[in-house]
Amino acid sequence: MTAAELDRLLREITPREQFYIDNPGAPSPRYRNMERRNIHGREVLCFQLSALAMDEIHIRKDSRFTDVPYYMHSNININYIYSGHCDYVIDGTPITLRRGDVCIFDLDVVRRKLYLGPDDIVINLNMTNEFFSNSFFRKAGEQSVFSDFALRVLSAGSSVHDHYLIFRTGDNSSVNALFQELLIEYFSEAPFRKQMMQGYFQLIFLHLLRLHQQDAENNLVQIASVHSKNVLDILYYIELHHTDCTLAGLAEEFGYHPKYITSLLKKITGSSFKELQTRERMKAAARQLLQTSDSIQEIAHKVGMTNMTAFYRAFQKHFGVLPNQYRHTSDP
Repeated sequence: MTAAELDRLLREITPREQFYIDNPGAPSPRYRNMERRNIHGREVLCFQLSALAMDEIHIRKDSRFTDVPYYMHSNININYIYSGHCDYVIDGTPITLRRGDVCIFDLDVVRRKLYLGPDDIVINLNMTNEFFSNSFFRKAGEQSVFSDFALRVLSAGSSVHDHYLIFRTGDNSSVNALFQELLIEYFSEAPFRKQMMQGYFQLIFLHLLRLHQQDAENNLVQIASVHSKNVLDILYYIELHHTDCTLAGLAEEFGYHPKYITSLLKKITGSSFKELQTRERMKAAARQLLQTSDSIQEIAHKVGMTNMTAFYRAFQKHFGVLPNQYRHTSDP
């Protein structure tokens, strides 16, 4: 399949779209037998894809010429705006995504999708938690406080599942080209399809991370809840000041009580302040082991740890090897 063939496939009128053209305003017939839940006094449709148990990923184009009443997915769901735009109402907040934008929805995010016109092509990507974690965050989680945070709040082990992340790519040509290749791979059904798609997903997310890192004002990424945004700001602070920050200093910096920060971090990330600080120290130590010839003791002191026994124990717990072994794994 070529890029032109993919574009024709996505723009052609499907039988379901023809139904909406012929019956303006009519709801989808499949809604009749769909599971519904009452959430905060609102009836919500529950989309479930049983085929994911075998396929791990399912990609389709959302139907145009209609809207979708309040709904939620039983799995990680990603919307990519291939063309035009899409208007959502998420938790009562109107949000517009434009060409190139990417939105990652957690399991229980309730949203409504407004009417899509002929040029509004939204690609709906559904995947199991395992496929999502392996494809998106695992490779970059150790390198970025943002990706580490995102993996934790969107993982199956999180106690809260109402998060969503919006990446506003500004019609980035690299991200769009990778999504195009991903879609061609999916619809072509060639050998090694799953492995190729995981590779494209990893590249896509690395590009999104790069855009995020280059965005000093943090305008490219929007996070659903105020709690999540607060936690991300706190994590950035811990990352920058991992050598000497304290829980009391963190509380003073953000104007919260130490107990509130402790509870917030544990609820959203599953880790305590000390665990998060130690993780950042170990990541910094690992970089210095590979990039400098400093002694292990010097590196331990630089990252804020003077107790060498504690440093060795923490490093081995984090990386599975002792610092000297980690350093020599990169030797030619």
